[in-house]
Amino acid sequence: MMKLFQWRYGLLLWPFTLWLPSNAQALTCQVDSFISPHLGTITLANANNASVEQTLTYSCTNTSNVTQWASVCIGADGGTNNTSQINPRHMIGRNGSKLNFNMTLNGMSNATWGNRIVGGTEFIDFFSVAPDTTTPTIKETIIRVSLLPNNNAAKADDYTATFIGSNAALTYVTVDSSNDTSRCLSETQGTSPFSFTVQAAVVNECKITTQPTDINLGNVSANSLNIDGSSSIGVTCTNAAPHTIGLTTFNAAVNNDGRSFMKGTGNNTNKIPYQLLRDSEGGRVAWGNGEGNWAVDVGTGEAKTKNIYVTVPSADFKPDTYSDTVTVHVNY
Repeated sequence: MMKLFQWRYGLLLWPFTLWLPSNAQALTCQVDSFISPHLGTITLANANNASVEQTLTYSCTNTSNVTQWASVCIGADGGTNNTSQINPRHMIGRNGSKLNFNMTLNGMSNATWGNRIVGGTEFIDFFSVAPDTTTPTIKETIIRVSLLPNNNAAKADDYTATFIGSNAALTYVTVDSSNDTSRCLSETQGTSPFSFTVQAAVVNECKITTQPTDINLGNVSANSLNIDGSSSIGVTCTNAAPHTIGLTTFNAAVNNDGRSFMKGTGNNTNKIPYQLLRDSEGGRVAWGNGEGNWAVDVGTGEAKTKNIYVTVPSADFKPDTYSDTVTVHVNY
């Protein structure tokens, strides 16, 4: 006799709960405010050293019931003009010319601020965030924008360098101890992009960079003819800036063609005529301060030297010391 046993199988349900530690992903950080840096008006005097600072404010919030430690980095590339160009970065004008500039963060040991992809340097902050569901821990850092040398080629224009969310960001990661203070350099738990525009306005300007020396014709005999002397002046103007350089004399009321006279001393009424001249393609021509008699030029951003000549037809006058004063006018 054979007995058959029939087994009945049932589904045994055992209730359990999936769980994560209460502090996982509890830390969040974000950029709260940053005003776009504007370097203002750029002239020859500050084209290579103008700077401005703006405060970037960011905060971290901890929604867990235990203290969290945050490793925070702030990185930026070269901006939309050229993401990989950070040393120097470039602002570009509508005319296509460039302004070289640099950006740094306070506390940085490296003068070039980049990110983990370009430049290899980011701002690192490490701090505790108390357990709280509403009150963030607020922090600040200073971003400094500085123009660099070799901006002489920049023309008068408005210049910009734009950084959108893909060009600048705060990144952060939760860490367990002070041994992980710089972990945000290699790891990312969260990212807070931010956008801004670096701006500057270059204006036309000219300045006399080398003052002319006095023209001393020396001691000459009364029978001397066609006495010549010279000096020079250095003028620097913004690249592509049109300008004129004129000369006026003190003794002559009207001297558009550079003609004037030197006066003697005391009661001496003698006057020695002379004329101011400049170089031209066809030779020396009159140099005064009127249309057709002033020097016309266009700036390059570099100093240009202009020679000033004086010619005295005759010295057949009463022995004395004679002089006149000449003023240089640069109009742009």
